[in-house]
Amino acid sequence: MTADSSPGPDNAESSLELCAKPSVSDWNEFVSGATETPLWHRADWGRPLAAYGLRLETLTVRAKQRLVGVLPLVSQRSLLFGRRLVSLPWIDASGILTADERARTLLLEGALALASKLGCDEVLLRQPEAIPGWQVERDDKIAMQLLLDSDPERLWKRFDPKVRNQVRKAEKSGVSTETLPGTETAGFFDVYSANMRDLGSPSHSLRFFREVAATFPQETQVHVARFDGQVIGAGLTLRNGIRLDIPWASSLQQYNRLCVNHALYWHILRHACLSGLKSFYFGRSTRDSGQHHFKKQWGADEAPLFWYRLNCRGEQQVDSSSPQEAFGLAVRLWRRLPLTLTRWMGPRIISKVA
Repeated sequence: MTADSSPGPDNAESSLELCAKPSVSDWNEFVSGATETPLWHRADWGRPLAAYGLRLETLTVRAKQRLVGVLPLVSQRSLLFGRRLVSLPWIDASGILTADERARTLLLEGALALASKLGCDEVLLRQPEAIPGWQVERDDKIAMQLLLDSDPERLWKRFDPKVRNQVRKAEKSGVSTETLPGTETAGFFDVYSANMRDLGSPSHSLRFFREVAATFPQETQVHVARFDGQVIGAGLTLRNGIRLDIPWASSLQQYNRLCVNHALYWHILRHACLSGLKSFYFGRSTRDSGQHHFKKQWGADEAPLFWYRLNCRGEQQVDSSSPQEAFGLAVRLWRRLPLTLTRWMGPRIISKVA
């Protein structure tokens, strides 16, 4: 499949071709040069995805053998949602990466063709930036990001006094914090999986986190908060170019009185400042939720999530339903299940949902 620009002397140079199966090195080299936050577009995600039996599909557009656009995709099948082609599951922003509008069109056409070939009902794109003229799937999901400072003390002074007091309360209560290598996932997983059960949501597997750490050893770190020697809060961070991302973090709810999350997040933010990073990505939240208010109190800026859903004819779909209402009973039942059971069932569910 090709697309040509309007006639002109440079037309031969700008002929575009949709391709598949690029080399990992070529793909990653392009991604690193195309964005300051390349991690979620890296071709290496095929390894963690394989922990769930999922395959990373890769589409590229080339101009004279030079990559000018990429699109990573994963096919998921479930009884509830049918079969979907997603870029990428569990990730806030992946999707089409290109500065060329014609390349974007080719990649979209390629995704729709691949969806049809694989028998998918729809394509979900989670874009790092808005696509002009497109309507987002939902408008209640927002991204939260905080600009950092090279001096953590200057960042500390920017916080609301209430935030600083809660950090001090945690410290006075005996909560300690520590940064560990990314391979130290066991303590993090114990807290994360327990908290996800208490929230009524399925959790990833320990194997998945180990694969993430093994795939991105230079980028992955685990941060823990302890009380009386026990890990009661933990977060797994990934260095994403000039930004630090925290895609997974949890604390044990019975210790909320100790302001565990405030101690943990201040530790991570301070660590990010001292590491020379420019910003901290808190991840996505539902507007006006408890998570939203927690992240906002640190001074994080809000931005919409550019999530788009299309059927296989390329027609946009908008979802106005509330997952909380749709799955309310399932959430309440999940909270009552034994932790050993949710740790076994969770990965089998989460591998099928985006």
